[in-house]
Amino acid sequence: MGFDLGHTISSVSKFALRTKRRIDKNDESNIKVYELWLDHTYRTYETLTKDGYRTYEFEGKKVENRKFDLIYPSKYKDELDKPIGDVFSITPSSYIMNENAYKILYPYLKKHSQIFKINNNGTIFYVINVTDLIDCLDYDNSEIKRFPSSGRIYGVIGGFHLFDVNERLEKTIDYLKENNIELLYPCHCVSLKAKIQMSKKLDINEVGVGLELKI
Repeated sequence: MGFDLGHTISSVSKFALRTKRRIDKNDESNIKVYELWLDHTYRTYETLTKDGYRTYEFEGKKVENRKFDLIYPSKYKDELDKPIGDVFSITPSSYIMNENAYKILYPYLKKHSQIFKINNNGTIFYVINVTDLIDCLDYDNSEIKRFPSSGRIYGVIGGFHLFDVNERLEKTIDYLKENNIELLYPCHCVSLKAKIQMSKKLDINEVGVGLELKI
């Protein structure tokens, strides 16, 4: 299924920040926070062309000869006065960082990701494709087995990061169906058309504020 890169590397950012704090412990004024999450206090970026964002999409696997679309700071009127952060995202499956963030985080990302250095109209950015992934529904690799007698996953709730009706969506549907997962609650980052397709083969449930589950 899809994955949320922000959650994947958030712990790395905290580790890098702690390291930075130790380095600068004698001068607290030099501490800088490199945020690896979508913070709405910062200005976002957009691709030059309508479908250019697809050049920044990854499936957790290494790719070859990728040509990235040019990007520019968002021109939405409510973002024009916002500062530009060190890390930003074009799609949920990749992150882009400037040289400041890259220098801090490279030692922690190099073994787990494919990194592309791009020249965006004279500005250097680094596109991060995380390739060291473990499926969160992979029972064989799970450290906690809730149902050791049956080896079954009872339910899944969360953001599936499925947007298009494509092969990845169909494989996810087949996996959930084959494993006889009873409770399915697709939350954020699942498009309406993806939910419609899922509902044709699966019994999915709506999620909203105030929902209480008793298991």
